[in-house]
Amino acid sequence: MSETQQILAANMPNPNPWLTQSVYPTSHFNPGATDSVTVAGPVQGKTLVEGEDAKFVRNFMVSNPTLKKIGTDTVAFASGMFGLRKLLLTGKALESISYMAYPGFEAIFEGADEATVEALLAKWDVARREGDDAKLIEAIRGISDLGFTHALGINGVYNLFDRDGFHYCVFGGTRVLKCTDDNEVRAPARVVKLADVATAVPAEVAQSVSRIIALSMTYDGFLVAAAPGAVIILDRDLNVKSYVAFSGEAVDNAVPVDEDGGIYVVTSRRMLKVVWNGETLSSDEKDGAWESGYEWMPDEKAFALGSISRGSGTTPTLMGFGDDPDKLVVIADGAEGGTNLVAFWRDDIPEDFEQKPGTKSRRIADQARIEISKATIEPSPNVLGYGVAIVNSTYPEPFPEPGFHNGFMAGVTRPAPKGIQKFNWNPATRRFEQDWLNAEIDNSDIMVPVVSAATGLLYAANKRGLTYEYAGLDWTTGEIRARWVFPDDSAMWNAFGGITTILEDGDLLIGGAFAIKRVVG
Repeated sequence: MSETQQILAANMPNPNPWLTQSVYPTSHFNPGATDSVTVAGPVQGKTLVEGEDAKFVRNFMVSNPTLKKIGTDTVAFASGMFGLRKLLLTGKALESISYMAYPGFEAIFEGADEATVEALLAKWDVARREGDDAKLIEAIRGISDLGFTHALGINGVYNLFDRDGFHYCVFGGTRVLKCTDDNEVRAPARVVKLADVATAVPAEVAQSVSRIIALSMTYDGFLVAAAPGAVIILDRDLNVKSYVAFSGEAVDNAVPVDEDGGIYVVTSRRMLKVVWNGETLSSDEKDGAWESGYEWMPDEKAFALGSISRGSGTTPTLMGFGDDPDKLVVIADGAEGGTNLVAFWRDDIPEDFEQKPGTKSRRIADQARIEISKATIEPSPNVLGYGVAIVNSTYPEPFPEPGFHNGFMAGVTRPAPKGIQKFNWNPATRRFEQDWLNAEIDNSDIMVPVVSAATGLLYAANKRGLTYEYAGLDWTTGEIRARWVFPDDSAMWNAFGGITTILEDGDLLIGGAFAIKRVVG
């Protein structure tokens, strides 16, 4: 079988019947969080023209809109920092239908109107073009005038549509929001229910549950919310059904799920599998749950290197589906000597498997040094078949505060984190083998790429000079095959902190700090 045939034949996670059937029903595309798809992305690179093949809707900070179909129409809900924007994407459209501030965020949203955002962007662009570090710091700090805080930066990041078209996201720390547009194409979004999860768990658990970041859905239709101190199961009416507590550990990433109730959670100190049986959530080994340590550095050291996560920065990514011989879950750790790609056995550990030297437990199938990054990786790994690509996110001269500074100073007034490294898992040797390393890609945006099995390309955010672009890298060689260059050097075209989405017609949908963009392929 040729490499192209192998890519096309790669097993993917089975669709979750409780998620809406679209190309992007949930963050990271699918329950396994593989950030890989069977749909074809664009293949012919070009310089984009604003309004023609580079369309945008002004919006402050959206990571990754999720999509659903209403008949033959496609709509997206973009849950961002201050509220929820509904978009029409039918054909080649990118049209804002409505905007709804989160309950209690109405006053903050009013202060982040389009004129204010445009004025901030203009100031930002002047500082970037002048290459003035101090002016750029001052401009970036202007986001506080919009009501931004680091704690609000996770609002709406992980979100999903269920099979009935209801949308779910998390905001304001521990609140889960359920919305609908009644499945009418041009109807605005409205609130169905709002629940504060912290009020529904015992007081000793609620003390640890300071903010929910992760939101996923099991294969039997229950919501999974993960926070510092706990993993919580809710029904679709937002009633808490069960939870597992673990005090003193942070959760800064999403939680993939498998078809058998396995839920995979990376805390700041451990990798966990907890198991949902339809009624209760268990962390007991007799129910198939497990835990394993991994390498990590103290939080203050990680933050000094520019990390925004504690422990591992990656969403755990499932590898191995269907008849694949090995079933794994992979993360990037936070080792002080340099981050590693780590694979854990998802289910039973093979009887003949011996623990590998230097690993924290026998649960670890292998770990391999990631050469391009000193600190943990922030973008989730891309997995297709037994291939896994990792994006460097260590800023060489980090700004000493978390937030926007690193993403918008890197590659402008300070060096950028560069490089994407791909490994292959070899079931015969039970080891990771390095496949390729592309040192060119500028990862200042810490944007999660996407890989298309149909085109054999990995689509990654890139920046050359001040100009943002998307690059299509050959999945088998790492060579850049095509570039989609944005119309000018404005920071409006950034994709900061998002996840790249391939639409069903091959276009790209991209979030970011100042606008939601559609690249018409």
